[in-house]
Amino acid sequence: MKDPRWFYFLAIISAVLASLFIGLILKIRSDRRKNSAELDIAQKHMSNYLAKIDNLMLTLSNIHEFSLNAAGMTSKEELAQFVINSACNLFNSGTGSVMLLNPSSNMLEIVASKNLSSEVVSTTKLKIGEGIAGKAAETRKPIFVEDITTDPRFFRASNVRYNTKSFVCVPMETKGRVLGVLNLSPLNVKTKFDDKSLRFISILADQAAVAFENITLYDNLQKFYLELVEALAKTIDAKDSYTYDHADRSRRLARQTCMEMGLPESIIKHIEYATLVHDIGKIAIDNHILSKPGKLTPEERKFIEQHPIIGSQIVEPVTFLSPVAPMVLYHQEWFNGKGYPEGLRGEEIPLGARVVCVIDSYDAMTSDRPYRKAMKHNDAVSELMRASGTQFDPEIVESFLRALEKLNNFSKNE
Repeated sequence: MKDPRWFYFLAIISAVLASLFIGLILKIRSDRRKNSAELDIAQKHMSNYLAKIDNLMLTLSNIHEFSLNAAGMTSKEELAQFVINSACNLFNSGTGSVMLLNPSSNMLEIVASKNLSSEVVSTTKLKIGEGIAGKAAETRKPIFVEDITTDPRFFRASNVRYNTKSFVCVPMETKGRVLGVLNLSPLNVKTKFDDKSLRFISILADQAAVAFENITLYDNLQKFYLELVEALAKTIDAKDSYTYDHADRSRRLARQTCMEMGLPESIIKHIEYATLVHDIGKIAIDNHILSKPGKLTPEERKFIEQHPIIGSQIVEPVTFLSPVAPMVLYHQEWFNGKGYPEGLRGEEIPLGARVVCVIDSYDAMTSDRPYRKAMKHNDAVSELMRASGTQFDPEIVESFLRALEKLNNFSKNE
């Protein structure tokens, strides 16, 4: 018979092992639950982190897209409205404005806004250092206000209600020069600007400043080009006495006609240039032909008909005038195909050339020529209408006559 003590020993060992085994199972289960909870927390943190990364990438992508779109704009007013609309959409803002520094008065003025009355827009003008906007422009640093009702710097219009009390003003600066400021207020009380938002708003403001600077450079360049083209036009006027002031009249008529047609500014500018230089080829024509009082001989007529080709060859090598060259070349083409130099017809003729054709013809009819006196206005208009559809594009004739009426009424009221 076995020793009972050995039996008791085995029983104790078995109980201890069983206890340890059960404890181990319970520990494993507990660890699993703990690890699962920790895993859930880690997953939540990871999800939040990824969401922040997504928001960051989306914001940067939107700012990049904003920069691309802003770069193509040529009007400060159009750009300013695009800036404030983009900023309000990107940063969940309900009210905002873009203020630019007026170089004449050296004051900040609202040029675009969202949810501000026209009265507020027209009357809000701040000196550098005055109010929050003026202070941001002066210090060249963003200013965040938690409660505009208690901040004495805030310029508060009496008839404007703000949904929130917080407000941010960011300077738009480029090349060490402040161009203006961007003002934003959150959409509601639940929306708040944090440091990250402020950094992104500053990035957008910097991009906007570059776009505004580019527009200023573009405007200055266009002014230089226009002055150069006007100088060329005066050269033509000096060569052909009947066209004295012809270029300037043509330019005004061209702009108004294009506006009646709803053409974009970029095309209007080129057609303006074309009306100023379309006769530049006459520089190569002898004066005795240009000033001949009688009928031209067939040979002299051939010389005259060379001036669009010569003019096109003169302007085409000039980079900023190259888009104008086809308008100069084809401004003597007829809508029915009976013009020169190539006998183009209808929409084969460039739009700008068709506009110049109508304007040039009216101005020629109402100017004294070596071989006849100027027509009266009504007679010239009748002639345009008679030749509409043959020599002239009918739609352009209609637009031109509307433009002519507006300019004549304006001249009478001056």
